[in-house]
Amino acid sequence: MLTYEALPDERQRHICTLLASKGKVFAADLAAEFGVSEHTIRRDLTDLAKGGACRRVYGGAVAIPPNGGSLQHRMEREPERKGALAIAAVSLLGDNQCIFIDTGSTNLSIARAIPPDLNLTVVTNSPVIASALLEKDNVTLITLGGQIDKAIGGTVGVLAVEAIQRLTFDLAFLGACAIDPQEGLTAFSLEDASFKRAVLARSGTIAIAVTKEKLLSVATHNVMSVDAIATIIVENDAPKKQVKAFAGSGLQVLVASR
Repeated sequence: MLTYEALPDERQRHICTLLASKGKVFAADLAAEFGVSEHTIRRDLTDLAKGGACRRVYGGAVAIPPNGGSLQHRMEREPERKGALAIAAVSLLGDNQCIFIDTGSTNLSIARAIPPDLNLTVVTNSPVIASALLEKDNVTLITLGGQIDKAIGGTVGVLAVEAIQRLTFDLAFLGACAIDPQEGLTAFSLEDASFKRAVLARSGTIAIAVTKEKLLSVATHNVMSVDAIATIIVENDAPKKQVKAFAGSGLQVLVASR
């Protein structure tokens, strides 16, 4: 048994080694290995997540691939899960709304799920989402200019922020790197976090569709508290404890049907 209770730096370095070799760690296993409490391990994992070394997930943490994995890879990963979230998310839409759809693979699924007979104005910072919306005749499409951040998959810099400040949205679907009832919505990129805050300032309602791995996890940069979010859309097999935690924080929780 390893004991690092008095040496948190050494303990956290060892956790990083385990993440690099295994890709995922569990708080209960680490507590037993190090001879410390799970509370101590959760604090270690939170510190590592805030530093960008891992992503908190229910019961432990997972390693973060470089740039979070390519956008193309994220789009191809588990499309059925994201499609189910999208079906639940589009139930929030109404005729003649002006909405914003942030970059991201789950939000791409939302764009694809918009009913063809719904009249909408859609603004997006993602060229891939814009391309998907070109097929929908009843959608008036506005894209934001500026340099595309290839890791994020869209524009998040100063030109995009300036454009956002000239628009107003009934509803915005923001992408989520991580979301936690206490820490709120967080992002791995400073520019992405700043961009999302600019969208928040121009939106009547914020909704976030999120896969279960991102629940009760924390990324590096704060975006907004849960008080600023109206609705979170979760998978139907998201752990009940997580769903209860978000519902208890005042959010409307929509659960995907499959």
